[in-house]
Amino acid sequence: MSQLETNVREPLPRMIRGLPTVLTSERQAVVALWSAKTLMVAYRARHFGPRPRPEVILPVDAERLYRDRALGPTMVMGMANYQPTAFARAPLYVQSFTRMEHEGGTCSYCATLKIGRFAAQLVRCPDGLYAPLGQPPPHLVLLRPGASAVHWPPSRPIRAGAEWDAFVNLPEETGTRPFLS
Repeated sequence: MSQLETNVREPLPRMIRGLPTVLTSERQAVVALWSAKTLMVAYRARHFGPRPRPEVILPVDAERLYRDRALGPTMVMGMANYQPTAFARAPLYVQSFTRMEHEGGTCSYCATLKIGRFAAQLVRCPDGLYAPLGQPPPHLVLLRPGASAVHWPPSRPIRAGAEWDAFVNLPEETGTRPFLS
C-alpha cells in the first residue's frame, strides 16, 4: 500500500486544488484504489468517531480490495469537483457513509470522501447487481481502469449546500442510481 501512496502523489494534489489533470488508465486505477482504501480506513478508524450501525462498508470489501488491489466487481468509483460557496468555509476533509437495505437481506452503500476540491464517491451495489454505467451526469467522472484517459475536473462542479447533500446520499428508490441522477 505504500506504493499506492507514492503513485497517487502526481495527480491527487492537483485534483485537491481543483487544477486540470488528465488521468490515464493507470492513474484512474491508482486514484480509484487510493480513494477506496482511504474511505475504508477512515470508516474503520476509531478517531473518526463511531461507525454507523448496521455496518456500511462490509469487511469482505476491504479484504477484497487488499487482496486483489482493485475495486470489487459490484463497485463503481466516481469523482466530482467540489465548489465551496463564497459565504461559508467548508472543511478541508469530509467523509460520508450511507447504507441502503434491499429485499432478500442485501444492501448497497455509498461512501463519499472530499478533500479540498476533490470528491470521490464509491458505490457498492448488492451482490449480483451491477451499477448502471450509462452516460454519467456532467458533474461526475467515472473511473474505469483499463478505459481511455479522462479529464478532471468534470464540466460542472458539485456546489456546496443542497447539491452536495444530494450527492452524498443514495436515493431511496433503488440504491444504485447515484451516477444517473
